[in-house]
Amino acid sequence: MRVSRWLRLACTINMLAIPLLFSCAVLSGEFTAHAITDAHPDLRIDTPPGLWAVITYIVIEALLAVVALYVLWQMRALFGGYAQGEVLTVDSARRLLRSGRGLLTLAATGVLAHSVQTVLLSAGNAPGQRQLSITLSDADLGFLLCGGLLLVVGWAMVEAAHVAEENRGFV
Repeated sequence: MRVSRWLRLACTINMLAIPLLFSCAVLSGEFTAHAITDAHPDLRIDTPPGLWAVITYIVIEALLAVVALYVLWQMRALFGGYAQGEVLTVDSARRLLRSGRGLLTLAATGVLAHSVQTVLLSAGNAPGQRQLSITLSDADLGFLLCGGLLLVVGWAMVEAAHVAEENRGFV
């Protein structure tokens, strides 16, 4: 229960930090055309992205942050339930399942977002010089594996919780 309280607190801190840090990044100029271009040294960008490309880039980053916040919200609720002794319940199993789905979504949208952003940033290049980059990082692979694990364990726990409820009904 003590570990669950600490993990719930960590989720809460991250849920507060993500919007704060994102806002600071936007307000401090980390999302200017030149800053974005400098952040992608492996990408050939002949013309700095225009205003709409920068805005679209920021919106994509914000959507990724929203997915991450959803995962943290589910995990915070899960750890909150665990801290109160709600371990083998249908609610906790569903939260675990939603956390797994969220992590899988975060991994998939991260890969897709990067691909869209590379096309967006190289759109000003001459025809034949535009780029599409599809990458799968170690972090993406980790999110996929952890998300898949949580998803499978969540499914099993939902079934186990239903069986436990049935058994309580017979007693």
